[in-house]
Amino acid sequence: MEVKKDRRVQYTKKVLRESLFPLLKEKELSQITITELCKTADVNRNSFYRHYNIPLDILLELEEEVFEKLSVVLHKSNNMDEVILLSCQLLENDKEMSKIIFTKGDGSGILSRTLSSIRNNFPVKDQIELTPETKQFVEMAYQFGEKGSIAVIKNWVESDFLYPAESVAQMISYLVNKLNKL
Repeated sequence: MEVKKDRRVQYTKKVLRESLFPLLKEKELSQITITELCKTADVNRNSFYRHYNIPLDILLELEEEVFEKLSVVLHKSNNMDEVILLSCQLLENDKEMSKIIFTKGDGSGILSRTLSSIRNNFPVKDQIELTPETKQFVEMAYQFGEKGSIAVIKNWVESDFLYPAESVAQMISYLVNKLNKL
């Protein structure tokens, strides 16, 4: 019986998510009513409220899933360039989800959380003596690299994946590697 319940929950969440996507193409999230979403998904309001409070909760759940997928990618490799490539490929493989997150949600928050994880896994090389001055410089260089990477990825997603994931990853890797050599 428990497996059946899980399937129903999965189905309900799936149809609500799939119904939210086309509505988000037409209007802003704040303009989508629960009634409209439930009607589009052919789900009753009680089913919606069993899992969510507002439509934003669906988007937040989706963002969390993307973050978890990116975290898995992060732990697959100890090579920064490979992590960047795998992350770009993950976003490219689910274009619709990526577009929703980066155009309607705060995809930069996901990327920022992911990049913080990367930072912990790829610390600054021991070659640099971290004096207060160099520590401040390293922090500023990291912030520049993080915000720049986020801007490149957001632009790539918003431009409908104009370039292949490999090209975008190569550009980000090049810039990050240049920053690391400073």
